[in-house]
Amino acid sequence: MTATRTPVKQLRSAVGDPSRVARYLRLEGRKLGRLLRAGRLGAAAGSATELLTGRNPYYEHRLEAGRYQVVDVGGHELVVDTADAGISRTLLAYGVHEYRSTAVFERELERLAEVVDGPVHVLEIGANIGYFCTLEASVLGERARIHAIEPVPSNVDLLAHNLERNGYAALATVEQFALGNTVGTVEMELSTHSNQHCVRDTSSARTTRRDDHETVSVEQTTGNRYLAERAIDPESVAVVRFDVEGYERDVLAELTDVLEASGPTLVYVEVHPLELSVDAKTELVDRFETHGFEVVSAVRTDAAAGVPDGRRWHGLECDVDGFDDLRRAMTESDHSIELIVRK
Repeated sequence: MTATRTPVKQLRSAVGDPSRVARYLRLEGRKLGRLLRAGRLGAAAGSATELLTGRNPYYEHRLEAGRYQVVDVGGHELVVDTADAGISRTLLAYGVHEYRSTAVFERELERLAEVVDGPVHVLEIGANIGYFCTLEASVLGERARIHAIEPVPSNVDLLAHNLERNGYAALATVEQFALGNTVGTVEMELSTHSNQHCVRDTSSARTTRRDDHETVSVEQTTGNRYLAERAIDPESVAVVRFDVEGYERDVLAELTDVLEASGPTLVYVEVHPLELSVDAKTELVDRFETHGFEVVSAVRTDAAAGVPDGRRWHGLECDVDGFDDLRRAMTESDHSIELIVRK
């Protein structure tokens, strides 16, 4: 397990910035409270110990049970890979991922289910191991038509298994490839965090990736072409969710048929400002505003309050009421932003 800094060291690093200290303490209090209210006593005890010592005995105990383990996530059984330092580690340690945004997303799915008649098509771009797929299937029920797209083979295997395990296989189609703004073969740069694999694009503004990372070749197509080839009416696509590690502008550029649809449409995307050029940030926000969307929620990672990587799962609300605020937040933020918009 990767060592994390204790609260004393965290607070020392924030000397001279009382607001950051207060934000850090409030966030940790809320996180512990949510785990306790959810009845996750072991996870809460592990988190509290980790705050004091940098070690999470609950997580370490769970690791002893073997590489692939079943985790209770929102009433679903998800099999996670303990070798994954990303979402699997978070679910194993805390049973939740992107808490604040997930709660808003679930609420918006419920609202959508009330106003849409007939089948509800969902584009899950970078579906990973199925965390959001199971939520979508649970809320939308038998009307869900989930198109789960995931480029990395190890994730695809767990994704298909988790859908089957929870009785949702008939509601979802799992396909292995990437979505972007071109058609052809691309290199996926693999990460120790399964939810941080990304398309290697040497022409982009991204500079945080390393050249020595392991890669795998995958086929890529565009969103518009994907829908056309499968005869899916863009008007029927009511939900789009994706986290593509700095590739979001490229995905949206060729998903215009859905963005131009009359709606209702719900989009949940994680935006990575540090990996986007100024022009890319502007284009991304303008695309949503031009097509009649409104901002529902914008959440920054816990790291904005100084929380180390292993314990990020909650999120901090950005002060965003509209697209002008979003532009400001993207300019100022040195952390990813989980963005939910709708029309």
